[in-house]
Amino acid sequence: MTRDALRLLYLPWDLVIEILSRVLTTSVRRLRFTCKRWNALFKDQEFIKKHMDKAPKQCKVLTLSDSKVYSMNVNLNGIHDNVVDPQTLLSLNDFHNPEQFKIYKIFHCNGLLLCTTTDLKLVVWNPFTGQIRWIPYSDHYKDDSKFVLGYENNKSRQTYKILRYSLEDYQVVDHGVYDFESHSWKNLNDVVPKNCSVTSKGVSLKGNIYWIAHKNYEEDLLLTFDFSTEKFRCLSIPFPSVDDDCVATALSVVREEQLSVLYSSVFNTRPKIEIWMTIHDKIDQTKVVSWSKFLSLELDENNPQITVSSFFMDEEKKAAVLCDLDYRNKRNKDMVYIVGEDNLLMKIPVGESRLQFLRPVIHNYVPSLVRIQQGGVMTRERKRKNRH
Repeated sequence: MTRDALRLLYLPWDLVIEILSRVLTTSVRRLRFTCKRWNALFKDQEFIKKHMDKAPKQCKVLTLSDSKVYSMNVNLNGIHDNVVDPQTLLSLNDFHNPEQFKIYKIFHCNGLLLCTTTDLKLVVWNPFTGQIRWIPYSDHYKDDSKFVLGYENNKSRQTYKILRYSLEDYQVVDHGVYDFESHSWKNLNDVVPKNCSVTSKGVSLKGNIYWIAHKNYEEDLLLTFDFSTEKFRCLSIPFPSVDDDCVATALSVVREEQLSVLYSSVFNTRPKIEIWMTIHDKIDQTKVVSWSKFLSLELDENNPQITVSSFFMDEEKKAAVLCDLDYRNKRNKDMVYIVGEDNLLMKIPVGESRLQFLRPVIHNYVPSLVRIQQGGVMTRERKRKNRH
């Protein structure tokens, strides 16, 4: 034990908790072996919630390639340098993937990854604690079932749940919920808003799920699912005023606090992309939300048309990372576009796509100390303890 650690041990325990609650997640993980009391603290639900509220948010860009999750290191400082080699802006690192499952899709919520495996099983994984939990199969799964992770936000704790849903003509027609506490699936029979067509991938913000939706293919809406009430509802939130031929195509979460929306225009003679973000973090408490433009990119022969399915943005660097599939020479390649101010764009290939029907996806991932509620399912960590 270091001298600095010993000094901390002599501080009042309330002050130690206050200090540690403000330490970066990656640093806290290394500190948990300092002593038994600290190790126990990092498993305490009240401390974990306090740490999530007060610790700085460390955003990482994750991508899925060849059944593995990778951390994408992006040097956004270089986007403003016209002479930089694009290959120096981006690199992929293995993200400590568990060997026992190959990943087909991932969904991020609160530092947890909901993974669909290549054999269509579900597992929840926290890469920073090493915890995993397998989710039991449901007889109501369909070939087109989609899965998202959220939580019921109680005052004392967060109860995690999984929403299973299917779409028909872009409308939700079947859905159910898995509760981590009851360890079971149940079907939901509440009425889903009619004439509400889902047009984007879902994102998790403060426990709820949000999608871009259209009402009667005319009005842009946010469709949301609240895990506390286990109901869908449409939010008539005014989207930013953009050209008539611009379409809202993707959502992203900023620092686990705000939503951002990406618009793309493909009909104009000068097609463009615009990214807007909500001004405040009270989207779950109000129906009136204001937006501010983050950046705009005009597409031309130098910046070819991009169909974006997912994106990540960095406010400080005034840059965004977009993801798309590039089809050339009868091959699909996953492409990353780094977009900066002044219409700067850099295009970087990140590998060949083996599954042509899957578009590449990037995730704005924020690591956390969240512990997965276990119940009767044993994790790798508990198996090790039982062997000793």
